[in-house]
Amino acid sequence: MANILGIDYGQKYIGYAIGNDITLTSSTQGTIIYKNQKNIFQEIQDLVNEWEVKLIILGLPINMDDSESEMSKEVRSFQRKIKKSLNIDCKLHDERLSSFEAKQQVDVIKKIKNHSNPGIDGLAAKVILESWLREKSKNV
Repeated sequence: MANILGIDYGQKYIGYAIGNDITLTSSTQGTIIYKNQKNIFQEIQDLVNEWEVKLIILGLPINMDDSESEMSKEVRSFQRKIKKSLNIDCKLHDERLSSFEAKQQVDVIKKIKNHSNPGIDGLAAKVILESWLREKSKNV
């Protein structure tokens, strides 16, 4: 395969990270500010083209009791629209605790480097993507 785009979908911000399923590494790339759907899909298409992405991993928010929320339904709808409008495979991955884990990483980075916030959403996308990569490597 090769390059994979990880997405942490939100109603205001969409974080993204780029990973590679051969090296099993990823890096936080940034955050897209949600203006409108056309803008979002154009930005995602640009990322797919720029990084030669072959697969998108989209974080699926599941409640701790395994039930789905309204946001889960919105993410599933977003997944269908990505597949249809961008003609690229888009898989869902349980993102439970990814934002929490990302916030913890941000707090550590701030303490170590006295750094400004690198972006919870982009970091959450990296956490989601790395979780998927770890699962994939175990199943090989």
